[in-house]
Amino acid sequence: MGEDWVRRDLDYEEKERELIHFLESKDNAIMALATSQGNRVLARMILVACSGLDIYFFTWGHSRKCEQIRENPRVALCKDRAQIEGVAEILGGLFDERNHKYTEMFRNRFPEAIEKWQDGPGMLLVKIRPTAAVIAGRPGEEPHLEFLDLENRVAYTERWAYY
Repeated sequence: MGEDWVRRDLDYEEKERELIHFLESKDNAIMALATSQGNRVLARMILVACSGLDIYFFTWGHSRKCEQIRENPRVALCKDRAQIEGVAEILGGLFDERNHKYTEMFRNRFPEAIEKWQDGPGMLLVKIRPTAAVIAGRPGEEPHLEFLDLENRVAYTERWAYY
């Protein structure tokens, strides 16, 4: 890339495919989720399943995650070199008929998790629609960040950028 570059446009479709591959990898099934309410921000680890860019997780309906999402649906996820911003939507009961497709997605990917929680009352399914992603360069590369604006379908990289 050379010493003189600061910002360079990237192929959005290629970077979107790379992000989807990252999300759908079983290695990335556990991610950190940050939610906020008022002036309180909490982060915790969650089990995720993805379909394309959409990210799903399940949790107790009375959890702090759900309380915070109801007040402020803007959330952030983080795993390794990737940071993702998005909007969360509570889809209803994990075992509701309308959510069957997503419950089966979890059952196929994580049968032990569904088995453990299938008799638990009040388990909700949550969908996160990513709006932006930032991916740090790999060790050994020139320091850079790759930015994906998923709403406007734009991707670019910046050298020595801070996020």
